[in-house]
Amino acid sequence: MSTGIDLRATVVNNLAEVQQLVPSWLAILERSAAPQPTQTPLWLLTWWDVFGRSGGRELRVVVMETKAGEVVAIVPLLRRWVLDAKLFPVQTIELLGSGEPREDEIFSEYIGAIIAEGHEASVASKLAEMLHRAELGAWDELVMPAMRGDDPWIERLAEELRSRAIEVKLERTFECPYVALPATWDAYLAGLDGDHRYFVRRTLRELDAWAKPGKPVLRRASTEAELDEGWRLLSALHAERWNGGGVFRSERFRRFHRAVTRELLHGKGGTLDLLWLEVGGQAVAAVYNIVYKGHVHFYQSGRKVSVPKNARPGIAIHLLAIKHSIEAGYHTYDFLASSDQYKTKLAPNQRRHLVTLSASGPSLRARASRLVRSEARVLWKRVRELRARYAPKAAKPEAKK
Repeated sequence: MSTGIDLRATVVNNLAEVQQLVPSWLAILERSAAPQPTQTPLWLLTWWDVFGRSGGRELRVVVMETKAGEVVAIVPLLRRWVLDAKLFPVQTIELLGSGEPREDEIFSEYIGAIIAEGHEASVASKLAEMLHRAELGAWDELVMPAMRGDDPWIERLAEELRSRAIEVKLERTFECPYVALPATWDAYLAGLDGDHRYFVRRTLRELDAWAKPGKPVLRRASTEAELDEGWRLLSALHAERWNGGGVFRSERFRRFHRAVTRELLHGKGGTLDLLWLEVGGQAVAAVYNIVYKGHVHFYQSGRKVSVPKNARPGIAIHLLAIKHSIEAGYHTYDFLASSDQYKTKLAPNQRRHLVTLSASGPSLRARASRLVRSEARVLWKRVRELRARYAPKAAKPEAKK
């Protein structure tokens, strides 16, 4: 295995110093094999601004450079204490962009290390050695979720950690269906099997039939005023879809995305495709997409509920967005992590998966912590079983006369 001795590493724990890395960060993304919008300074530094100042989080951004002084990797990490099962304090090292409270969750797919292509093996080796030596601080658990499963660097890091007697688990989590966009809309239809092609054509046909005598119109935010209008429509339609609930209830979620979308509107960290579908002058569906280096990432949506069932505006707007993306010359339309059936109908042929890498610290304290928590879980499970067995049983209802 590579020793990583050809790289020098620095751990940055000061926000001002991380911000000074932005030019190098952007340069690495240009040389990365599969750069993602969730790996940009815009996404991760905005995340830190919203979430990093709470929960005892401390920056641990690893910067790696060659002996010649060229920065070739940035691994955006943080360190904090968490309570396992709300009882046991655990020192964790986590990826920036993950671990926020569930009620505020951004769920950043495809996060991970930012590495210039060709340096993956050395970066994996160097990071594993730093973790083994506790150069990022003492730790009990390493948690790196929502990474792209087809990134070979992840498996390489797992191998490097295991070679140092660090217990590692790689878990496949969510499935991400996507469309490899062809040159034309007709080619997209031709790539579907008969059932899926019929579903697509029928959806658009029934939308047109419902919209008569008018015509469905797809609008896109391209100015600040249109962004404000699109954001208002997206929030309202999302809440309607979820019966007054949904992700926009969270103030921190809204604050994060308002900051990100304003920058995306001006081409920083990607391009914003905030689209809404109007029928008879009324918005009936909206989608929030991010375009990064020609790849479209669907992030969030909303739709009107009080429409005929067969109109399907929430599905139709995706089809129109796919058509728009084809005409713009984009490469893929990625639905990201989702199990929704309609997405597999629109993107039946390609899949990626998210993976989580977790590891247990090699120190005696980390091992003792892991053992105590494991035994506690076994004990709690036994207690629950005994409670269920000996709990008073409800009296059977009397038979009706």
